[in-house]
Amino acid sequence: MFFSTIPDESRFHEDKDQKLIFSIQHERLTPQKNHLDFLDIDSKEFFGVGLFFTVLTDMVCYTHYKDNYDKFQSLTHYPKLIGNCLSWCHYHLHPRDIFYAMNQGRSATEPHLLFIDKFSEAIETMKKEIVDFFKEHLTEIDGETFWSKCKNEFPYKTDKI
Repeated sequence: MFFSTIPDESRFHEDKDQKLIFSIQHERLTPQKNHLDFLDIDSKEFFGVGLFFTVLTDMVCYTHYKDNYDKFQSLTHYPKLIGNCLSWCHYHLHPRDIFYAMNQGRSATEPHLLFIDKFSEAIETMKKEIVDFFKEHLTEIDGETFWSKCKNEFPYKTDKI
């Protein structure tokens, strides 16, 4: 539902011709753009955490496993988190910026999204999913090593890692 609210020129910013690679511009996650209004607060936190791990996995693969990235990308079609136009739309952002964007512009009286609990709860499941993915689909990459690179990028310190 989220992507259906975003115009094609933003949704496929980096792949305007084939429209196979989704882009999420930072501003599209902010409350001011209303693209997440179909979710309640609890669901927004889950969405943010899920999106974080998706973008993180893509980023780690691209950064550390360039030789295998094309295969990974063809299997996952994970979206890219990019900056806003006019000047930052050609830059990929760190997935932690998802959490910042989803709270950006909220007044002190509005409830802020608190991602830490859902983030901590997701760690064990995400580790298993990532390790299993590489065992099954990309055996040339060790899933445990990949996961340790993911952990290095976590925005929160947690005892579950």
